[in-house]
Amino acid sequence: MITSVEEDDNFHCGSSILNEQILLTAAHCLDDVVKVTAFVGSVDWTRGKLHRIDRYQRHKQWDLKTIINDIALVRLKKSLSLGKTVQRVILMKKPLKAKIADLAGWGASDIEDSNQKKLLKHIKQKLTTLIECRKVLPMAPNGTICGGEKKAKKNIASRGDSGSGLLVNKSIIIGITSFADFEFPHTLIAYTDVSYFFDWILIQSRRLACSP
Repeated sequence: MITSVEEDDNFHCGSSILNEQILLTAAHCLDDVVKVTAFVGSVDWTRGKLHRIDRYQRHKQWDLKTIINDIALVRLKKSLSLGKTVQRVILMKKPLKAKIADLAGWGASDIEDSNQKKLLKHIKQKLTTLIECRKVLPMAPNGTICGGEKKAKKNIASRGDSGSGLLVNKSIIIGITSFADFEFPHTLIAYTDVSYFFDWILIQSRRLACSP
């Protein structure tokens, strides 16, 4: 989890470990922030080890109005020690085809409940094509995949789940939680398509890791 501090508010986002120093998250999680920290190593984020953020890199073409290129990387000041409770995700330029993926995050349980949770929650997502997604979320840009159910019994992601990874086979990341139309909460969630930004991730993570 990463915690972003604005001038008048604190908010939490999810993130995924690319390597010992670099985390992957959503660009909108880093809008107008003055301080960013990360908590790692526990399903209860308040018990996770705090890590300072050295710097971060949002996609240069990230645009809040059109929600395009909602992707960012952050670099930790101190490297992580990978292990049983601290594991990296796997990037694939052409990920395995899947109909179901897993989302885990510390967001609120429902859109009507604005309180973010201490404990990690988990939910299955039924994946859909961008064409089908745009029937519900017409603003979904290229570089987006969608998951959820059109007639979900409860909200499938909420405040605090932004930036969290959408995974298949437990460790292959295919998406980053981006946005939903909360006027219609029982619907689909748009995820930044990681494979679409595969080259950007490789290039920018190397630059971020090697920068002084």
